Amino acid sequence: MTVKIIGLLAVLLCALSLATTMAASPEHTGQDSHVVTGTLEELDLSKLSGKIKTDLEQTVAFTIRSPDLFKGLSVGKRIAVFLDDQGQVIKVMETTVPELPTPEQ
Repeated sequence: MTVKIIGLLAVLLCALSLATTMAASPEHTGQDSHVVTGTLEELDLSKLSGKIKTDLEQTVAFTIRSPDLFKGLSVGKRIAVFLDDQGQVIKVMETTVPELPTPEQ
């Protein structure tokens, strides 16, 4: 049972370090774009702009090329956005926090 708990903790720490790495700095995709993952903090489709708060509490502002990309999304959702080199959103994906199994007692 102790081995299972240690294994679960190791998985949790790996997941947290991966999430921190993804949130810490935008990931380059090789097409003059990068990915930012976090919680949608602001969305103003009339001004074609928005903001994401990363897991490291950094705020990243972006502009919206196509409002249809944000159809069905609202403030508070976890998302990943692909931004071009001018900070415009190319692609949006809704993300979830992975669920870990509860330790058995």
